[in-house]
Amino acid sequence: MAGADSPTPAGSASAKRKLAAILHADVVGYSRLMGEDESGTHARLMAYRAVIDEIIAGHDGRVVGTAGDAVLADFPSVVEALSAAVEMQAALAERNAPLPPDRKLELRIGINLGDVIVDGGDLFGDGVNVAARVEALADPGGIAISGAVHDQVRGKIDLAFHDRGAHDVKNIAEPVRVFAVGPAGQGPPQSARRRRPAVAALAAVAAVAAVAIVAAGAALFWLRGPGGLPGSPSDTPAQDDPAVVAATSPGKPTIAVLPFEDRSGETVQGYFSDGVTEDVIADLGRFSNLLVLSWSAVAPYKGRSVAPEQLARDLDVRYVVGGSVRQAGDRLRVTVQLTDAERGLLLWSERYDESFDDVFAVQDQIARDLVAALAVRLTSLERERSFEKPTESLDAYDQVLRGRDLVRRIEHDANVEAHDHFERAATLDPSYSDAAVGLGFTHMNDFMYGWTEWPHQAIERAQALAEQAIGLDARNAMAHALLAQALAFQLQFDRAEQAIERAIALNPNNAMSHAIRGIVMNWSGRPELAAPSLELALRLDPHPAAWWPASLVLANYLLRRYGEAAGVFERFERAFAEDPAPFAVAAAAYAQLGRPEDAARALTALGQISPFFDAETYASNLADAGHASHMLEGLRKAGLK
Repeated sequence: MAGADSPTPAGSASAKRKLAAILHADVVGYSRLMGEDESGTHARLMAYRAVIDEIIAGHDGRVVGTAGDAVLADFPSVVEALSAAVEMQAALAERNAPLPPDRKLELRIGINLGDVIVDGGDLFGDGVNVAARVEALADPGGIAISGAVHDQVRGKIDLAFHDRGAHDVKNIAEPVRVFAVGPAGQGPPQSARRRRPAVAALAAVAAVAAVAIVAAGAALFWLRGPGGLPGSPSDTPAQDDPAVVAATSPGKPTIAVLPFEDRSGETVQGYFSDGVTEDVIADLGRFSNLLVLSWSAVAPYKGRSVAPEQLARDLDVRYVVGGSVRQAGDRLRVTVQLTDAERGLLLWSERYDESFDDVFAVQDQIARDLVAALAVRLTSLERERSFEKPTESLDAYDQVLRGRDLVRRIEHDANVEAHDHFERAATLDPSYSDAAVGLGFTHMNDFMYGWTEWPHQAIERAQALAEQAIGLDARNAMAHALLAQALAFQLQFDRAEQAIERAIALNPNNAMSHAIRGIVMNWSGRPELAAPSLELALRLDPHPAAWWPASLVLANYLLRRYGEAAGVFERFERAFAEDPAPFAVAAAAYAQLGRPEDAARALTALGQISPFFDAETYASNLADAGHASHMLEGLRKAGLK
């Protein structure tokens, strides 16, 4: 099968060019389905494939090839291609209807119109590649088309088209404009809907405070989203949530990697030793058999001498890794020790004295040796994915470390400087995925903290950079996490959920990923899944960004766990200095608990942060009608008008 990124045949006498309507289809979650029921999934796929082939032929199409769960076909016109796609999705939906959710075979379908090379029975060229990229941007059970297709079918077929904007996609020079397809007269697909932020309504009341409201608006974004599960939420969180169970299974060794001491004799080099520490944490974090604390959890111990037993109590860990970095000229010396913190026993130590060019090899060896010392069995796949050299350019790596050191400060000037470092890294090595991720997070910060006059451009740029980073390295967990966060802000929750589950599968120990999963589940109407993800994020990183506990306050309120909502609010109240949302939710929780004085105190603080806060507007941002009514009830009970 000649599919995405297939090479173009050179000099073939039979090769011809033509303009073709290309359809690319793929099964959603095919690997998972095969892993759970290989024979059953294969049998269903073959039955569905017969239906698909018949529909393609009925629209004068030709199946170019199949590979596993993918189908590539070309058609004489885009109208026929799109009509076939609609018929395929309808036929499969009918066959899926009686099946349980975990057995359904859903397709994503992408269609492009482009110039292709026909050689024998195969198709080659960017026209094919774009169709595959567009398909990846479709919703499960949905259809996405390129701008070229949209230009041709508009007004010729009775369907609705919803603009999802331009996307930078792998191996395609120019951004591709993508449209989601739906029935005529229907609004955008759920993941494409964009509701006007509540902050816009506030700005209409107080235009003179527009800049301040934009900064506060990010907090209101956290509560937007179309409906999720009907009815009232359960009283307890889901204890069998796979993402949480995978990260918290009993018996996993819990480990803290303390900031490596910089012994280079230059305080400016502190960012480098911090970067080495952070990368060792990331390397270890990819192993599903370990529970590894985040950088933020260990950062307060930088430069401090603390007894292992104290660290075991403070961090609730069994093992502690410590060490030092000394850089002199082109030589790098790293020492590392592994300690059983509960017993205060040194289990293993090693020194690595290498050329500076081999810094990645040193980090890889440290992670390997630590895991070996912990006697953790690793699969060959985990080894392969955990020890990849991120870039050939040490200068680019240095720029990324500098950028990371700045971006975590959550300060406007530091964010601007971090942006410059990540841009330089990307210029030095355009194939460096981490550079694109870091740059994307600077745009995300601009959006979240009101540091830009064009917030929608910032969030779209963050999404584009996440997609670019994934195109460069599909196993970059933080790229998938960034993509999920950007999609969630744009209310594309189905795609956001897929992205964040992929991020967690790649690195089960990344606190940011679990926090983002929490807010995605909150917004999509599933607080019973949001709460355990957010609790795990705070377990891995006890020094979080303010929106993590703010989201947990909301999840607990929606679950009617008012005491726990109040407890989280009180624990992190000082961090919410510029965020109105947790004060509003806390006031509602206090009111539900019958604590009017505490509710009044929260409302006073809310009024100082956001004088024009409107309860009805705020509650309406919760798409689930039951959740919105429940929130408005609490806010009214607290005395908020």
